[in-house]
Amino acid sequence: MASEQKLDRFDRFLPADPWTNPWQDDGSYRVDYDLLVRLLTETTGTTQQSGIVAAATDVWAAEELRRAGFNEDEVWPRRTQPRILPRDIRNFVEGGALTQALRTEVEARYTHSKARRALPAEGHVLGSAYTKQADVLIASWAAGVELLISTKTMLSSYQKNMRNRFEEAYGDAKNIRGRHPLAALGFLFVVGADVPENGLEFIVDMLRKLVREPDVYECCCLIVTEGPQGSEDAADEERGPDDEPAALVPVLEGDDSDGPIDDPAVDENPEAAATTAVSLIDQLVPDDLAPGHFFESLIRTALDRMPVAVYPEVRVRLEEATSA
Repeated sequence: MASEQKLDRFDRFLPADPWTNPWQDDGSYRVDYDLLVRLLTETTGTTQQSGIVAAATDVWAAEELRRAGFNEDEVWPRRTQPRILPRDIRNFVEGGALTQALRTEVEARYTHSKARRALPAEGHVLGSAYTKQADVLIASWAAGVELLISTKTMLSSYQKNMRNRFEEAYGDAKNIRGRHPLAALGFLFVVGADVPENGLEFIVDMLRKLVREPDVYECCCLIVTEGPQGSEDAADEERGPDDEPAALVPVLEGDDSDGPIDDPAVDENPEAAATTAVSLIDQLVPDDLAPGHFFESLIRTALDRMPVAVYPEVRVRLEEATSA
């Protein structure tokens, strides 16, 4: 999940307008390609290793889940800060237990620096062996990880980094699945249209292999883009053996840190104007790796693995579309 400063630049594009039910009468899912193009076009001019393209992809995938019917605040990253607002905290604050004045005061403190232990800027999931930063996530204290989308982008250095991307994806899925076996897991991969032909064949083959084993991913998605945009994912910061998400460690006595949180990976030229639209090359994407198939498979898996009373709006929208 991208940092708040990276995500802020995309807030003006959300919610997607006009809103349409993505579910079709045959039960298939139609994604909002126009929104994805607008988000990727916004990344034009970003500097090397900024991670802005990855952030745009996260924002789009999260918005697709909201279009499908998932609660807008339960899909992380949220449309606004705080990017993560646990369901139980939201239910308490909005459930009527607080006076209106107190609720307003509490909500005003959501973005306070000392609220980060409960409302972090990024989602982290504890797997069977290590914690993993989650790009797009639906989770709760009661159920754990319910749905997770891992996004990766590769717009250069294809021969150098391609295998590393899939090694990471495979290991991350095994790690998460070890602690959350019923989570609906998906892997979304964005690549530039200048990828060599043999490189694209390798990517397609690897994405298909990632769904063959029952304890890896439910589905994978390939998006091929053409046009000016930013670089591939920013490299993760080095983490030591004692580095864990704030929610997993106790608050240290005397910890009075109250300053802004630095984000060294933000692009150095945020005012760069995007003048040339990015386009999507869907004819290079096989049907089983297409975005529509990806979201349909992932969401249906999430529905199947939760009680019928959970995700009511998703079920209603799907039923309305297929019974029309």
